[in-house]
Amino acid sequence: MRWEYRLYFPTNTVSQYASVGDLLLIAKRPDNTLLAIVAEQDTTISRQLTWLFGFTDLTHPGFSIREDLETEQDRIEFASRFILESIGIVVESTEETWLDAMLDKFKGTFPTTKVFSAYARNTLKDINPKDGPDDVLMAWLEREEILFRTMERYLIGDRLSKGFDGDVDGFISFSLSVQNRRKSRVGLALENHLEQLFTEYGLRYSRTSVTENKTKPDFLFPGHAEYHNPEFNPLNLTMLGVKSTCKDRWRQVLAEANRIEQKHLLTLESAISTNQTDEMRTKNLQLVLPRRIHGSYTEEQRTWLMDLTSFITLVQRREQI
Repeated sequence: MRWEYRLYFPTNTVSQYASVGDLLLIAKRPDNTLLAIVAEQDTTISRQLTWLFGFTDLTHPGFSIREDLETEQDRIEFASRFILESIGIVVESTEETWLDAMLDKFKGTFPTTKVFSAYARNTLKDINPKDGPDDVLMAWLEREEILFRTMERYLIGDRLSKGFDGDVDGFISFSLSVQNRRKSRVGLALENHLEQLFTEYGLRYSRTSVTENKTKPDFLFPGHAEYHNPEFNPLNLTMLGVKSTCKDRWRQVLAEANRIEQKHLLTLESAISTNQTDEMRTKNLQLVLPRRIHGSYTEEQRTWLMDLTSFITLVQRREQI
């Protein structure tokens, strides 16, 4: 005789969305409610959740229970935060000891992203950009994220405490401004810190220079003049698109800088599906990620991925020719 456990349950919303082979996650929240997540098989979000919750190396593949996150997955950094927020879990990471200094320096309002990025870097005076661009970039980004969340939480709370006195349009406008600032800030912060690193390493570049069909690559090396000089060897040109998360937007980079056959795209997105990275390779798009995020990809994918240090070395070599 064969004995096996079976799980019986009535049809519900969760089971209606799930198909054979999909990933099903059931998590208990601190308030004792349950969060059920269904992720389609072999998709990026499925890969990301598997990596985040430490299911990549299961003793019993197919089913596992975790009481706590493993140490490696418990670090709420950029990659982890993006995944959690994509499934509706907001991570509040703040550092109140910096709040008074920021409110005094910026007069109780948010400065431009460029100014705020520079401020975040200056709070990490013990970091030398030459110590390794991959780790330095992540340290700058993580510090800016914490400082931003700290100041944002205070300013939002201060505004809400004053109330809107029945001004529905005013409340909606305020809510939209908060959402829009969150969406645009991370991408701009990433570009700002990359620009500082490129400057520190002596690279020549143009930022958002106009190319064919009015497209604007985020970074063009060695610059606008060389790109538009028909006598300049296109093999010595490099372009870098920058997207904090890829989704399907990575294809936008393919239409930029027609003189450059191989495109480069830097992202912070972890565990992109094999199907997507395979398509990137066939489209001659090279993915660049900070070294710490490489571990969320498969072993085969990691042999193809490029880190930021290697990208800077490539541009330096081309600019010396």
